[in-house]
Amino acid sequence: MRWLCLHFPWLELELHGLSEEVPQVLLDSRRRIKTLNPCAEDLGIKTGQALATALALGPELVVLDTSDKRLRSALEQLAIWAGRFSARVCLCPPQALLLEIASMLNYFGGMMQLIAAITDSLRSTGYTARMAVGETAKGVQLLAAIENRLCSDAQSWWAGLYALRIDQLQLHSEQVERLQGVGLSTLQDLLELPRAELSQRFGPSLLRELVSIIDPGAPAPETYNPPEHFRQRCELAAEITYSTGLLFPLRRLLSALEGYLTQRQQKVARIHLTLNLRGASTQTLDIGHAGGCAAASAWLELCRLRLEREQLKGPVLSIELSAEQGEVYEAISGDLFALSHAQSSLPDLISRLRSRLGSEAVKTLSVYPDHRPESVLRVEGSYREVSPEGMVRPSWLLPHPQPLSKSQRCRLELLSGPERISSGWWDRMVSRDYFVARWPDGRCCWLFREPDGCWFIHGWFG
Repeated sequence: MRWLCLHFPWLELELHGLSEEVPQVLLDSRRRIKTLNPCAEDLGIKTGQALATALALGPELVVLDTSDKRLRSALEQLAIWAGRFSARVCLCPPQALLLEIASMLNYFGGMMQLIAAITDSLRSTGYTARMAVGETAKGVQLLAAIENRLCSDAQSWWAGLYALRIDQLQLHSEQVERLQGVGLSTLQDLLELPRAELSQRFGPSLLRELVSIIDPGAPAPETYNPPEHFRQRCELAAEITYSTGLLFPLRRLLSALEGYLTQRQQKVARIHLTLNLRGASTQTLDIGHAGGCAAASAWLELCRLRLEREQLKGPVLSIELSAEQGEVYEAISGDLFALSHAQSSLPDLISRLRSRLGSEAVKTLSVYPDHRPESVLRVEGSYREVSPEGMVRPSWLLPHPQPLSKSQRCRLELLSGPERISSGWWDRMVSRDYFVARWPDGRCCWLFREPDGCWFIHGWFG
């Protein structure tokens, strides 16, 4: 197998909104520095320092707080997002994901193309990640926790792994002290010792840790299985009082939705936003797409148009996004004459207009199974795709059929027909024989003959 690890070094800070100007830190249970941003690093603050020491170095230091539940929720949201890049995504708490990528390289065209796709998509989430690719699940986790390691050849990767210091192997602090106390400094030093001696001197747990690091066949973490129905929540770092300010946190939620749907090859026609306001009240928004969609960019545009005309009822504390049951998405293959883009853009246009103007302001013409041409088209609020197969009908139907004289009929060339249409006994009986005909100048028309022998033009073909 080939593994890719995404390590999110500032995940907890980015949940609050990572600052580039203000030093920020998070504390562990002992009130020592657990995570810090680059601005705090520039002040000389380091992980493991006491809070008092950090405050002495940076009096303007901002101390943030987060919960394990919130961190787990963010990691699961990222796992759903990563589902578009791998069928096997594993959680590595507290701040890493593991993706099996060997089966996806052909699909993306190679490892670097896959990395580029992940990097590009990651920008929309607002999170920062270090990446490492390699042969063992535990090994790539250790490397990604330190730096980006995207080696194209196995020899370079193993060399980088063996060079890891003892204190970078995520061992218990007591084990690290004992190993360093006998002069061992790197993973290479450990592996040069006989396994039996290691187990005897430092215990079998150390040997198991080493095997998990270097053995490609060692068990990987359990694969994450997303829930059956998509529902994600985003806690905001600060209250948001203007509607368009919700777009940035929405981008994260919609990226997760796209990953969720891509993994299932589905699309959804409607999403539901619940805005949790100050004072325990809520505000709900339903946003629809005429043809159904999975792309985060398309949904974000619809959300933007809707929010521009929406007045918030109060400051927003958190956002919850849920989606209705998805339907199978059939990707449109390449079209020699570029017709597919035009066909797919109509539902997008209708969706944008409804988000901007409201659902009641936009109506569509729908085709109903009625043999009478004048009763086929109806105006309704919902959009339905119509297959043109078997429908030889003019694009321009006249409001009222026009009589055709005998001299005019003699000039016409009948191309097809007759097609007998006899229907409507329950409200207005129609019995006609329809033909497709061509005029001398090349125009094609749709005409019919009634039982009494009279001829009429009913429409023109474009």
